[in-house]
Amino acid sequence: MTTAPPSAFSARKLLREAVRPVADRQAWNRLLQGMHPLWTLGQVRARIVKRVEESDDTFSLWLRVNRHWNGHWPGQHVALGVEIDGVQRQRVFSLSLADDAKRILRVTIRRQPGEGVTDWLHRHARAGQTVDLSQAGGQFLLPAPVPDRLLMIAGGSGITPIMAMLHDLAERGHGGDIILLQLCRSASQRLFADELTALQARLPGLKTVAHASAVSGRLAATSLPEQVRDLARRHTVLCGPAAFMADVEAVWADLGQSDRLQREHFSAPRPPTVPGLARRVVAVDSEQVFTQKNNLTLLEAAEGAGLAPKFGCRAGLCRTCLCKKHSGSVRNLLTGLVSTRPDEWVQLCVSVAETDLELSL
Repeated sequence: MTTAPPSAFSARKLLREAVRPVADRQAWNRLLQGMHPLWTLGQVRARIVKRVEESDDTFSLWLRVNRHWNGHWPGQHVALGVEIDGVQRQRVFSLSLADDAKRILRVTIRRQPGEGVTDWLHRHARAGQTVDLSQAGGQFLLPAPVPDRLLMIAGGSGITPIMAMLHDLAERGHGGDIILLQLCRSASQRLFADELTALQARLPGLKTVAHASAVSGRLAATSLPEQVRDLARRHTVLCGPAAFMADVEAVWADLGQSDRLQREHFSAPRPPTVPGLARRVVAVDSEQVFTQKNNLTLLEAAEGAGLAPKFGCRAGLCRTCLCKKHSGSVRNLLTGLVSTRPDEWVQLCVSVAETDLELSL
């Protein structure tokens, strides 16, 4: 790691330092929260009103949000932030239920071994605590109007955004035909079993099918056309493990049904392995230069150089890691699109450098 010439950065740094005391929104928020934990300058915060254990590794938090909440669409997610060892950390969770009128939200959280936020929440989250939230975001939304025939495929915690969709359909009195295929390891790991039974009374067209891999083996995506005979007539929503989702996408592509498949991902694809690849990245704000090496995202490369960019989901969902690119080309791993113009915003967690870069870091 080397230091760039001071002349390239000085003016911008002096201006940033001059306006910092007035523009420091976080400082104002800390002052307000000292008077009331939910008071902020436009920032969403929430109080935990209850915690419900769903399985041995999954629980739900019911949250009451402050007046800055702008509402949601079923299927969207939020970034939930907590302070861990003095550092603000975020993680993205889909809403499994929400009542905007009452400003009550539910997030359902599966513990990820070695992952800071979910592990911290499993150990410490209790009623009465407050957390930071983003506004709801994401495009995993049912079409409008809602199709008469739906196939919903949920693997593990992938059921969470689909639960929000089902509750919304029940509220709207949807009378269509819905097949929910829920994949889990075992019956004890199946989430929301009782809640789904109650939903069937409000959604007469809902049929649920549970597949436990511990009993029946791993479900092959190639078997789905046989199990759902009218698959070609159904709009499909899919959320689950990355490998299974990739298998389903391949089957739908072979059937010519890709345009009738919606999917939500919880993790980003890994950068390709390109031997010898190394790009020089100038971090303008911090006056440092580092190298993006093979098989690393820009976020990982920056962290490896000792920088601490903001991030949330590390999956391209929350956009917390947005960073302005002053020059160079960047490829988005999710979309495949290449950003070549100067002063464009890029997502560090799902981007790799195609050329040498200058970033506002």
